[in-house]
Amino acid sequence: MKVKYKNSLEYKAIVRLSRMRGSVVLRRDFNDLGSRSQTTRIFKKLVTEKKLVRISFGVYAKTYISQHTGTPLIKGGVDAAFNEALKKLKICFEPGSAEKEYIAGRTLQVPAKRVIHLKSRCRRHLGYGAVQLIFEKNINAR
Repeated sequence: MKVKYKNSLEYKAIVRLSRMRGSVVLRRDFNDLGSRSQTTRIFKKLVTEKKLVRISFGVYAKTYISQHTGTPLIKGGVDAAFNEALKKLKICFEPGSAEKEYIAGRTLQVPAKRVIHLKSRCRRHLGYGAVQLIFEKNINAR
């Protein structure tokens, strides 16, 4: 992203983004830089430049460009980004029953989709492209 002025809000956001660890970024982490509409405008610009992708409302993930397809891919993988997003949003969860059985060695079938069991309330949808995070038994904990 090319920035004209080093004192601008865009430049400050880019510097903060590059210094942040992990692959998930919350929009509320940038609230101290400016108003909600200003930060939203910056995130939209970063999404169009394929430096970020939106995985949920106010939750974005850092990307890199695939050498083969030219599409943006999430750094560290989609599953790791979902886990990190849930931890940053302070949503308690545990692996789904199929994943637990595979880890315990009771089955050899590898779970095809990422399914989690919620321990706290979550009314969000997390996903990128065709990959969606599924809540076990299609319920949201209350």
